[in-house]
Amino acid sequence: MKKYMTTLLALALFAGLVSAAVTPTTMAVQIAAGLCSFKILVVGVLPTLALILFLFAGLSYAAGQAFGAETKAKAQGWAMSLLVGGIIGIILAVLAPILASIFVGMATGAGWVAAAC
Repeated sequence: MKKYMTTLLALALFAGLVSAAVTPTTMAVQIAAGLCSFKILVVGVLPTLALILFLFAGLSYAAGQAFGAETKAKAQGWAMSLLVGGIIGIILAVLAPILASIFVGMATGAGWVAAAC
Protein backbone atom coordinates (compact mmCIF):
# COMPACT_ATOMS: atom_id res chain seq x y z
CA MET A 1 0.00 0.00 0.00
CA LYS A 2 2.83 2.37 0.90
CA LYS A 3 4.58 1.60 -2.39
CA TYR A 4 1.47 2.55 -4.37
CA MET A 5 1.04 5.79 -2.41
CA THR A 6 4.67 6.72 -3.08
CA THR A 7 4.27 5.98 -6.78
CA LEU A 8 1.05 7.98 -6.95
CA LEU A 9 2.68 10.91 -5.19
CA ALA A 10 5.68 10.77 -7.54
CA LEU A 11 3.39 10.76 -10.59
CA ALA A 12 1.41 13.70 -9.23
CA LEU A 13 4.59 15.67 -8.60
CA PHE A 14 5.91 14.83 -12.05
CA ALA A 15 2.65 15.92 -13.67
CA GLY A 16 2.79 19.16 -11.70
CA LEU A 17 6.35 19.82 -12.79
CA VAL A 18 5.53 19.13 -16.42
CA SER A 19 2.51 21.42 -16.39
CA ALA A 20 4.49 24.14 -14.60
CA ALA A 21 7.25 23.88 -17.18
CA VAL A 22 4.88 24.18 -20.11
CA THR A 23 2.88 27.22 -18.98
CA PRO A 24 4.78 30.02 -17.27
CA THR A 25 2.83 31.69 -14.50
CA THR A 26 2.77 35.34 -13.62
CA MET A 27 5.24 34.66 -10.82
CA ALA A 28 7.64 32.98 -13.25
CA VAL A 29 7.49 35.99 -15.55
CA GLN A 30 8.12 38.31 -12.59
CA ILE A 31 11.08 36.17 -11.52
CA ALA A 32 12.42 36.34 -15.06
CA ALA A 33 12.04 40.13 -15.11
CA GLY A 34 13.82 40.36 -11.74
CA LEU A 35 16.68 38.21 -13.01
CA CYS A 36 17.00 40.40 -16.10
CA SER A 37 17.17 43.58 -14.04
CA PHE A 38 19.69 41.94 -11.67
CA LYS A 39 21.83 40.97 -14.69
CA ILE A 40 21.80 44.57 -15.91
CA LEU A 41 22.87 45.74 -12.45
CA VAL A 42 25.67 43.17 -12.22
CA VAL A 43 27.00 43.90 -15.70
CA GLY A 44 26.91 47.65 -15.00
CA VAL A 45 28.41 47.70 -11.49
CA LEU A 46 30.81 44.76 -11.11
CA PRO A 47 33.40 45.82 -13.71
CA THR A 48 33.68 49.22 -12.03
CA LEU A 49 34.05 47.65 -8.59
CA ALA A 50 36.63 45.22 -9.96
CA LEU A 51 38.66 48.11 -11.37
CA ILE A 52 38.53 49.87 -7.99
CA LEU A 53 39.69 46.65 -6.31
CA PHE A 54 42.59 46.38 -8.77
CA LEU A 55 43.61 49.98 -8.02
CA PHE A 56 43.46 49.42 -4.25
CA ALA A 57 45.47 46.23 -4.66
CA GLY A 58 48.20 48.17 -6.45
CA LEU A 59 48.14 50.92 -3.85
CA SER A 60 48.30 48.43 -1.00
CA TYR A 61 51.20 46.57 -2.56
CA ALA A 62 53.11 49.75 -3.35
CA ALA A 63 52.53 51.24 0.11
CA GLY A 64 53.67 48.03 1.79
CA GLN A 65 57.07 48.26 0.10
CA ALA A 66 57.93 51.33 2.15
CA PHE A 67 57.52 49.59 5.53
CA GLY A 68 59.22 46.80 7.44
CA ALA A 69 58.93 43.09 6.79
CA GLU A 70 55.82 42.45 8.91
CA THR A 71 53.83 45.37 7.50
CA LYS A 72 55.05 44.54 4.00
CA ALA A 73 53.76 40.97 4.36
CA LYS A 74 50.37 42.22 5.60
CA ALA A 75 50.12 44.70 2.73
CA GLN A 76 50.96 41.98 0.21
CA GLY A 77 48.27 39.76 1.74
CA TRP A 78 45.72 42.57 1.46
CA ALA A 79 46.81 43.23 -2.12
CA MET A 80 46.35 39.57 -3.05
CA SER A 81 42.90 39.51 -1.45
CA LEU A 82 41.88 42.64 -3.33
CA LEU A 83 43.27 41.24 -6.57
CA VAL A 84 41.38 37.96 -6.17
CA GLY A 85 38.19 39.89 -5.39
CA GLY A 86 38.61 41.93 -8.56
CA ILE A 87 39.20 38.83 -10.67
CA ILE A 88 36.11 37.15 -9.23
CA GLY A 89 34.11 40.31 -9.94
CA ILE A 90 35.21 40.30 -13.59
CA ILE A 91 34.38 36.60 -13.93
CA LEU A 92 30.90 37.16 -12.47
CA ALA A 93 30.32 40.13 -14.76
CA VAL A 94 31.23 37.98 -17.78
CA LEU A 95 29.10 35.03 -16.63
CA ALA A 96 26.07 37.09 -15.52
CA PRO A 97 24.35 37.25 -18.94
CA ILE A 98 24.85 33.53 -19.50
CA LEU A 99 23.61 32.55 -16.05
CA ALA A 100 20.66 34.95 -16.23
CA SER A 101 19.57 33.46 -19.56
CA ILE A 102 19.79 29.95 -18.14
CA PHE A 103 17.83 30.84 -14.99
CA VAL A 104 15.22 32.83 -16.92
CA GLY A 105 14.70 29.83 -19.18
CA MET A 106 14.34 27.62 -16.11
CA ALA A 107 11.91 30.02 -14.42
CA THR A 108 9.61 30.31 -17.42
CA GLY A 109 9.95 26.79 -18.74
CA ALA A 110 10.64 28.17 -22.19
CA GLY A 111 13.21 30.39 -23.78
CA TRP A 112 10.74 33.00 -24.95
CA VAL A 113 11.50 35.45 -22.15
CA ALA A 114 15.25 34.82 -22.28
CA ALA A 115 15.48 36.80 -25.52
CA ALA A 116 14.13 39.89 -23.73
CA CYS A 117 17.08 39.91 -21.30
